[in-house]
Amino acid sequence: MDCAESEHASYYWIMHSVFIISLPVYALAILALLQTKSPYFEKYKLFLIWHTSTNLLAELLNSWFLLPVVHLPLPLLRFTGYLSLWGFSGLLQFLIISSMLYLTAYSVFEMFMFRFRASLLNYKATSFHVYLRVNTYIFRGVLLIFIIANCVTYTFGLELQAKNRQKLFSDQPDASILVLCPTVIVAVPLEDPFAMYNMVGWVLVVFITTTSTSATTVYLKRNLKENAQQSATVVRMHKMLLITLAVQTAIHGFMLGAPNAMFIFAAFFGVRHEFVATVSFISLTVHGFASTLAMILLTKPIKNSVILILKCKMSDKFSWSMGQSFPTQRI
Repeated sequence: MDCAESEHASYYWIMHSVFIISLPVYALAILALLQTKSPYFEKYKLFLIWHTSTNLLAELLNSWFLLPVVHLPLPLLRFTGYLSLWGFSGLLQFLIISSMLYLTAYSVFEMFMFRFRASLLNYKATSFHVYLRVNTYIFRGVLLIFIIANCVTYTFGLELQAKNRQKLFSDQPDASILVLCPTVIVAVPLEDPFAMYNMVGWVLVVFITTTSTSATTVYLKRNLKENAQQSATVVRMHKMLLITLAVQTAIHGFMLGAPNAMFIFAAFFGVRHEFVATVSFISLTVHGFASTLAMILLTKPIKNSVILILKCKMSDKFSWSMGQSFPTQRI
């Protein structure tokens, strides 16, 4: 049997095409960040470069190397990308995609925390800063436990997954033979302790990211109202910050939070609508592209750098074209 086989041709086409379109945007964003000279971005731009690179890597992995598909109503995930062709097990690919989700969620959390610090002069004196710091330590602790626990129990997890696939195939007479592929991961958190502690960590990370980013946006909105008597420049900067936060909160909430919540629900209770799962996979893949595009359009120093880069490229192209049309004549 071909474990990388799939009938989802349109799904493959969308995943591949979106990455080809988004790659120049990522490259332009990173180049613009490197050239940004605003003092506000001296420390922040290095983090944004890392955040954008993480989004780029996650999209590349999902759209070309992992390509997860489902076989509803069976509670499983099958990977059909290049990693499957190269012999990577389904469990290892699941750990790879989980690690990328952890890193993506952490970078989103850190981005909102930096915005909080940048908008307040005496942010350390606030109780909200303590709340964010506690969440930071929890986040790092969960990520460290995730890495160590899965490294130690990887062989045990492979054995459990082999038993889960065999049991699922035996219990479902109409199930495809593809269920037995080593690239399949079966989601039975209530029966599989390996899956259970991974699911607990996942739920905790999604909860922290969702609550802390939303709370940061609400807190800063209230702070802007309290600082309404400040200079017009400060108020204008805060408004730009809040607009950016509101848009990025919506993007991460709908394109990252909602699909993760759906997958957590499906792992415990199951779902029957394959269209919802497909849209969720696509949404998780392209959310970084949407966030990067919003960052370019809504963050003035970055937008100015992008405009300058494009103008220089157009000027160079025009000069080259004129040189070809009117070559210099030797006397």
